[in-house]
Amino acid sequence: MIPFMLLTAGQASALCNCYLPEKPEIPDGHTATNEQVQFARNKLVTYQGKMQSYKQCLEQCIVDAADMENGVVEQWNQTVEVFNRRDVRP
Repeated sequence: MIPFMLLTAGQASALCNCYLPEKPEIPDGHTATNEQVQFARNKLVTYQGKMQSYKQCLEQCIVDAADMENGVVEQWNQTVEVFNRRDVRP
């Protein structure tokens, strides 16, 4: 499995830890036995379930990244608002 991580600039902490499941081996339809096809089918069903979880994890990572971005932008907007209200004279 290959992890997928979103990292923030300058930070070592990860927002996400999604794991791409391994692809199942698909037998050659010309030479596969019935047992091999049934086994592969079972592996495929498991793979599809894991892929669904992986995709949901990625979707949550996107939501989390957007929330983090929005928080930083909000912090910036508050800083600018406070700065603009100050009586700054050279």
